[in-house]
Amino acid sequence: MARKFASLKDINDAKDLWKISVKIKEKWTNNKDGKQSIELLVVDDKGDDISIFIPNEVITNSEQVNDLTVNNTYTMQNFQVSKNDDLYKASHHVYKLRFNGGTIVKDVNVHKIGDPVTNIKPFTEIANLDFHEDLLYDVIGLVDQVGYSQPNPGNRKVQVNLILRDLGNTPIACTLWENYALKFFSVQNEAKGDPMIVFMKYAKIKKEGKWPLTISNTWSTTKLFINEEVPEIVEFKKSLLAGIENGTVDRFAETPTQMMSQSYGSSQYTPQQTFMNNAELITLKKLVQLPQETKCVTIVNTIKIKPTKNGWYYMTCFRCPKQCFGAAPPFICGDGHETEAEILRYKLDVEVGDGDVKATFVFWDRECEQLIGKSATVLRAQMLQDGIIDPLDYPEDIDLMTVKKLAVKVKWQPKWKTGSVIQINQGDEFINEISAMFSPGDDNSTAESVVQKKNEAEPTDTDADVADGDDIVIPTFSLSASDEIDPDILGMKTPSKRSGNDLMSTSQNDELEEILGAKASSTKLVKIGGKASGKKGLKVPKKE
Repeated sequence: MARKFASLKDINDAKDLWKISVKIKEKWTNNKDGKQSIELLVVDDKGDDISIFIPNEVITNSEQVNDLTVNNTYTMQNFQVSKNDDLYKASHHVYKLRFNGGTIVKDVNVHKIGDPVTNIKPFTEIANLDFHEDLLYDVIGLVDQVGYSQPNPGNRKVQVNLILRDLGNTPIACTLWENYALKFFSVQNEAKGDPMIVFMKYAKIKKEGKWPLTISNTWSTTKLFINEEVPEIVEFKKSLLAGIENGTVDRFAETPTQMMSQSYGSSQYTPQQTFMNNAELITLKKLVQLPQETKCVTIVNTIKIKPTKNGWYYMTCFRCPKQCFGAAPPFICGDGHETEAEILRYKLDVEVGDGDVKATFVFWDRECEQLIGKSATVLRAQMLQDGIIDPLDYPEDIDLMTVKKLAVKVKWQPKWKTGSVIQINQGDEFINEISAMFSPGDDNSTAESVVQKKNEAEPTDTDADVADGDDIVIPTFSLSASDEIDPDILGMKTPSKRSGNDLMSTSQNDELEEILGAKASSTKLVKIGGKASGKKGLKVPKKE
């Protein structure tokens, strides 16, 4: 009786006489000490994959092996099976296969096997340490910041440090080395300031320890695509444009993106000027009377959290910015995307005030995490440990958002009588600088008090520049943004930014050569002092 085909998931080292029908998903050719070897990643009709190693002696004695082609299907039989103990594994299968003199390869393109599905690793899972350092993953994200760069070969390895951000607004550090970095520099020069989308297949991830959590390329296994017409980037662009349509991608463009490199000139804008970019400086009193949607910067005090029917968090899709629904995975968003993991985001209605004027601002995930000090995922996990599953049961940690004086960049939406927060800063010095920008005739009691406090500490003759305004009482708006506005409509939050000098160099790491020699690039980072140098605003792609 002929041997039956086995599923890849069933392969183990109990025998070597396996017979499989597979499609070649990836092929790598390696040369070491003048000897060539081949590595394959094959997938079966159920979507499972496994790695195959073809040694030099088999290649030398078999012309058929050299003809193996990506996307072709084959019957393969008889292997040496061993544990998958590679330093970095393209396949997550426990075992790997090795060709030997008895291996059979035949039946080219006889089997019907669909194209492999790319399993993008959500950034939220990476941030929550849901990964293994010896496994390789597919990742995709928008270049949010460019940090330390070493574009010229020489005494130091060519490298570039980035911050990538996915459509869920989760930031992850990324370091590209050698040819991968050179490819980035080439595309960057052609992009001329347009958004850059980076798609990495078989990227490695290193946990935070002495150095930050970082995505990086391997020495040769990783495949890098930047702004290319591959399906994954095309789909990401569509979701990006959808975000522009519903307003959520304001989060990518409105929070000042700092495309920085140490090779650029010095920064031409202060942090306050960057914060003010594309926004109107206005008092809360005037802001709540605006008749049209406007992006503003103001100073407020947070007063209290306003409970809503949706609770303090929601689930979002990892492929697009829309909200997900469902009691169990896969969770489905409004566009029909399926998300297996729970991606949780804060969304809180906060009553803010300035003197007697009050309003409701919607604070999104980044700003909430910035004020609370922990992510929505972590906080919900703590609530679950206490046996609390109802999102309407607000944790005490939420109260940390109240009684704060903040400089706020906000999109005022008169239709809903509420503001969608874009960015915040709670530094006293920063608030003082923003306060000093108000015109003398502006009625802003918070700004006035801050400036007065500053003047008391540092006497000047600018007291007359702040004019007293008439008291005004505007009632708190009772309309809840969370009750009335779908998250798909309002702009989602962006993760907290780091300036270019916080994106760090790895070029002086003593362990670099050792790690590079192990067929992988170092992800260790050391901080570079000094001011960030240069910036370049991220452009939003035009609607097609």
